[in-house]
Amino acid sequence: MTSKQRIMSAVRHREPDRVPIYEQTVCSRIASELMGRPMRTGGGRIRWEETAARWESEQAWQEYAGRLIEDVGDLIRELDFDIAGLPWRHARKPSEKLDEWTFRYEDPAAKTWTVYHYDEVSDVFDVVDSSIRREGVAAIERTVEAMEKAEEHRKPPTADDYAALHQVARRAGGERALKSGEGFLVIPPETAWLEACMERPDLVERYLDVETRAALTAIPHLPKFGIDILWAGGDLASTDGPIYSPAMFRRFILPRLQQITRAAHEAGLVYLFRTDGNIWPIAEDLLVASGVDGYGEIDIDAGMDLAELKQKFPRLTLWGGISCGRVLTFESPEAIREKTRQVMEACKPGGGFIFGSSNAIHEGIPTRNFAAMLEAAREFGVYETGRP
Repeated sequence: MTSKQRIMSAVRHREPDRVPIYEQTVCSRIASELMGRPMRTGGGRIRWEETAARWESEQAWQEYAGRLIEDVGDLIRELDFDIAGLPWRHARKPSEKLDEWTFRYEDPAAKTWTVYHYDEVSDVFDVVDSSIRREGVAAIERTVEAMEKAEEHRKPPTADDYAALHQVARRAGGERALKSGEGFLVIPPETAWLEACMERPDLVERYLDVETRAALTAIPHLPKFGIDILWAGGDLASTDGPIYSPAMFRRFILPRLQQITRAAHEAGLVYLFRTDGNIWPIAEDLLVASGVDGYGEIDIDAGMDLAELKQKFPRLTLWGGISCGRVLTFESPEAIREKTRQVMEACKPGGGFIFGSSNAIHEGIPTRNFAAMLEAAREFGVYETGRP
């Protein structure tokens, strides 16, 4: 059975030969230790390195991007992941280098700016300051107006937009399911945006409408580029629960997500929604009423138990299994092996399950623990009688 057949069997709730395995991110340090050579595969470091290469020159960026594609493809092949995809990258060129670790981005159309900083210890490259943080709703309004104006020039995607993904897939070899991020729908989880939900809900709706229209423009074209799965969603919860009320979810997210999942299904695509946190208060709306096919980044440490999810939502495909925040980081290889066995026992019957960590193989995880998880997954994930 090919990797693609394995994935498609699982999402159709049939039992393949074994449970599919996939990680959306493996940090560069762990990949390097596994492969025995320097690798550029994931984590905040690749976003900072790619940004630094863009700042240096077009040639430096092209060289970096080429090596990243090779490394990601090699890792997928070596670990035999069943999905091919690109890691989270930073796509824009900075307007200013503030220091070795810090870059500033300008958006002339919106008259806004953002500062990103890389922290080596946490391996995070993220926003540390911005117009929106400083100005709040005023900067959000300019951002939304610029997005709406840019829509006048929007065109459907072309093959060039997926060239890097296909290069990764070719480097990985075999026939693997291809994922893409179209259909990502989220209210940015920042204070200013959450305040806007109360003060200017019309502005938040306009922002989400632009994002929805972008998805609806792209999705019908994706099958001709070989895309199988929309690996999308959008963070909307913390350990304590959703970051906005169920009523706000039903107002802002649900009707637009329903439009996106309908378009995905009409195109023959699978839509998997990813979010950390405790989503139980909105689970029926998010996992049933929305029309999503799958749920990932399942936050076990926030109370999202996979066995309970499989029992309550039997039509969903679940992606995850082992906590990357607690278990993979702090427990022993022997304990990880046993937890993997338990997860497989609970989740593999009847298909509908893709095994992986609860989010990403990050900098804090010992390489031996990740290796133990993969070894156990291949041992305990075999079906007695697999079928395509």
